[in-house]
Amino acid sequence: MRRSRGSLRVKFGPAVWAACAVLSLSLGSACGAGAAAPTPTALPSTSVSTAAPSPQRPPLASPAASPSVVASTAATPASTPTTTEAAAETYEVQSGDTLLSIAQQYYGDTTQWRRIYDANKDTIGADPDKLKIGMKLTIPPKQ
Repeated sequence: MRRSRGSLRVKFGPAVWAACAVLSLSLGSACGAGAAAPTPTALPSTSVSTAAPSPQRPPLASPAASPSVVASTAATPASTPTTTEAAAETYEVQSGDTLLSIAQQYYGDTTQWRRIYDANKDTIGADPDKLKIGMKLTIPPKQ
């Protein structure tokens, strides 16, 4: 038996059509379809006044040095800065190195990474996580 397109159609009665109409009207009005459009409000015509400029913000201060660096500079006399630099070691960054791992290797304490970063800000840059393989870092001596 051959089926035609017309035989696949479902025939709805008037009750189904009425239920669909009621459903679509109720959903439309629930979603705001039947709401009145807002009326535009006229702005009063006043002269445009310029607002006073906000006060200038002071420049941001650079972050304070870590307490361990402050303590080490306070403990060393100002006349012997070359002795501290002479005792510092140099380290070449290898693949997978982080300041935490280097601090663990040299100091046995990962919290000392900030000392290494403070001593090498010019080499490392603003982001301490951006170490590059082959960078030469100065490792401050143990305290």
